[in-house]
Amino acid sequence: MRLAEIGAIYWGFVVLVLVFAAFVLWRLRNSDLSGLIEEPQSGKASLSRFQFLLFTFVVAGLYIVFCLDTGDFIEIPNSVLALMGISGGSYIVSKSITANEEKSKRASNVKDRDAGRGESP
Repeated sequence: MRLAEIGAIYWGFVVLVLVFAAFVLWRLRNSDLSGLIEEPQSGKASLSRFQFLLFTFVVAGLYIVFCLDTGDFIEIPNSVLALMGISGGSYIVSKSITANEEKSKRASNVKDRDAGRGESP
C-alpha cells in the first residue's frame, strides 16, 4: 500500500470517529442518553452499557492521539483488546440476564392469569 492510500484511510477513520463522537455529544446536549445507557425495558441505568461506551471512547481517543503523535498507525496491545472484549462480553451477559428475567416474568404472569380462570397447566 502506498503512503498516500494509508493517509487517506487513516484520515477517513479519524473523521468517522469524530463524527460518531459529535453525534454522542449532540445527543448529550439536545436530549437524554436513555438509548445509550439505559435498558429499554426497565428504564434503569445499565453499568455494562456505560462501561462499554466509556471504554470505546477512551480507547478510540487514545488511539487517535497516539497515531497523530507518531504520524503512523500504532499497534493496539493485546491487553487493551482483551479489556474491550471483556467489556463487550459483560454487556452481552447483562442483556441475556435481562431477557431471561423478562421471559420468566411473562411466564409467571401467564401462569397467574390462567390460575385465576381456574385452568390447570
